Amino acid sequence: MFGKPTTEIASTVSSARAHLRLKVIAALVVIGFLSLSLLLGASTTRHFDGLEVEGTAKFQRQVADALALLREKSPSAYQAVTNHVLVIKQSRRSGMRLDLKKPTFELANPTAYYSITWCASAIAHDSMHSKTYHDYLKANPNGQRSEEWSSQVEEEKKCNAHQLQVLRDIGAPLVEINHAAQQDGTHADVNKDGKYDWDDYEKGNW
Repeated sequence: MFGKPTTEIASTVSSARAHLRLKVIAALVVIGFLSLSLLLGASTTRHFDGLEVEGTAKFQRQVADALALLREKSPSAYQAVTNHVLVIKQSRRSGMRLDLKKPTFELANPTAYYSITWCASAIAHDSMHSKTYHDYLKANPNGQRSEEWSSQVEEEKKCNAHQLQVLRDIGAPLVEINHAAQQDGTHADVNKDGKYDWDDYEKGNW
């Protein structure tokens, strides 16, 4: 049997080495991605009594504990959550997204991780925004909700009052109860221009 010419052998070896290098690089990229995912926490979805909870495993545990607390200590508030919120999603800021197909409470880490009780009360608070919105649509299928600031403030006051009662129901620390009691319904106007709009939502840091 005759051997391959020297140049052909060299070419084959070079090609094999290049192919091996590509495999090594690809493997390193995958390992790096998996390591980063473990470090940052990969976002997944789990269910809690029909609610979708989307975020890292740590976030899901925090929300599940908050929901369990609501279910045990404030059943009526928990029912409002399950009736008017379909998704709780880890996000950069907190707010009720009623423009999405599924009513989604976007919940930011500062609010979620402040405490279990504060997390639970925040979920309850925004469930009332969703309830108010959907109650209005049922009563006024062809109507247009008022965007006047005074109307928005009144809605916020009602949601604050609900949150305050929930904090008391679930045995929250006095500092949280006092903070909620001091809210006047204008905190959502982050840029202080006399209205609550998308710009305020984008600037929110809670």
